[in-house]
Amino acid sequence: MSSSSKTRNAVAKKGGSRLLRTFKRMAMFVLAAVWVVIHDLLDKVINFVFSLIYDDSQKQRIPEIKNPILLKSASSLAAAIRKRELTSVVVVKAFIERIQEVNGILNAVVDNRFEESIKDAENVDKLLDSGAISEKEAEQTKPFLGVPFTTKESTSCKGMNFSMGMVARKGLKAEDDADVIKLMKEAGGILIAISNVPELNLWCETRCNVYGQTCNPYNTTRTVGGSSGGEAAIIASCGSPIGIGTDIGGSIRMPAFYCGVYGHKPTTGLTSIKGISFRTGLEVDSMVCCGPMSKFSEDLEPFLRVMVGNKIGQIQLDSKVNLKELHILYAEESGDMRASSVTWETKQIMAKAVHHLETISTYPVEKLDLSGFKSCFRIWRYWMTKEGGNFARDITNRQSEVNVWQELPRMLLGQSTHTLPALLKLLDTAIFPAENSEWAESTKARLQDELMEKLGRNGVLLFPSHPFPASYHYTSFLRPYNFGYWAIFNVLKFPVTQVPLGLSKEGLPLGIQVVAAPFQDHLCLAVARELEKAFGGWVAPCPVKKQ
Repeated sequence: MSSSSKTRNAVAKKGGSRLLRTFKRMAMFVLAAVWVVIHDLLDKVINFVFSLIYDDSQKQRIPEIKNPILLKSASSLAAAIRKRELTSVVVVKAFIERIQEVNGILNAVVDNRFEESIKDAENVDKLLDSGAISEKEAEQTKPFLGVPFTTKESTSCKGMNFSMGMVARKGLKAEDDADVIKLMKEAGGILIAISNVPELNLWCETRCNVYGQTCNPYNTTRTVGGSSGGEAAIIASCGSPIGIGTDIGGSIRMPAFYCGVYGHKPTTGLTSIKGISFRTGLEVDSMVCCGPMSKFSEDLEPFLRVMVGNKIGQIQLDSKVNLKELHILYAEESGDMRASSVTWETKQIMAKAVHHLETISTYPVEKLDLSGFKSCFRIWRYWMTKEGGNFARDITNRQSEVNVWQELPRMLLGQSTHTLPALLKLLDTAIFPAENSEWAESTKARLQDELMEKLGRNGVLLFPSHPFPASYHYTSFLRPYNFGYWAIFNVLKFPVTQVPLGLSKEGLPLGIQVVAAPFQDHLCLAVARELEKAFGGWVAPCPVKKQ
């Protein structure tokens, strides 16, 4: 064969290869587009069917807010108590009364210490009246002196229920306070109640066989998310000014989004996890962290100071953030094909937040599209296997080990003590292959490096909280991958603040996540404060009586 013929054949072969690659790309694009259409259609069908099951006209409405104390931030309440403009007893009783008003509808609070907390408040008032502690000293050493707070039932609180949502632990009381509870009490906070959780915290709705289901204060037919769902619901409905949540896959931010409050997942490792479910505080490299939840952004920073304890020097909460010099990045969606499409309304609220910050910053806004985000759920699923423990044994309070194939028939006969999400987790392990470790670790490392380079020490990423606002109860079973929008940042261990941005056309909370590089928590909090100033933040889920 002549050299010219060989050249022509090589060119033809090369051209054929290019054509084949082009065809494959077009085919993948068409298939992806078809899948998106099918997925969107399925979401519409799910919403329609569940709208027939849960008639919105039958939703229960929580009582109006009558007491103006309930509308104040924890920080302002603390200041008023220190200045003796309010007594701690008056404040604590106001929130106790509110819990009693709303909890029959929401089922958010599952145990309380109302009588003891009033006595605690009386002691605070006596201390302040005696002059044994000055206003300035109280502000510096006990920033939440006399202020009530709540936390989830899976966080150890001495003498209170500590079932973690498991029937096997029903009736068990905690023997000691978790480290974060101790820190909050040392800061003067008064624990008044604890809130509902899913079984062993591992589900994206708050429902268990010990306490039942928690309902969303904006629409009781909708989910509150999990696992800090009871906490978000009672804060949003003004039953608590502030609360402590925990987060391993969005467990602070998901409920905060669904219930329209603020929630901050700190840089992983900053807060002690001793006393959080079975955690001893000796765990190495865990994704779990504790964080503050509140109706107001101004509470997050002082609350975080308390929870971080002696690790406060690792973050820069005293640094003033110049928003003009902040690099703003954003993403409209993750690109994960398993997740639902982000709705137009959700994209619009993102666009408004981006535009507002764009008018402040002197740097151009950058839209981000990183391939690693397309595998949010799979990456998190792999890293959950690194958390240690034995879920099948843990859900029996470590007394035995659940065999999922034996337990499923019991569930069908109504004889199982476990929830469906718990069994689905066991099935996931039993049926589906584990994620490829080399792929998962390299994908995570690449995404982490890319995002670190983009954010640096002076950048934030605005990221969707979820494809759409709170959906009907039980629909999470039909679209379980959507929570990857939150979970990916647990894997990356970045700080994230969930920021409420008003209500949807259906009256459900909207919001976005503000992400920063590790130990740059102060950037997240500064942006949260600016967005609250611009868009109003938390919106009451019920009428507010005019004073």
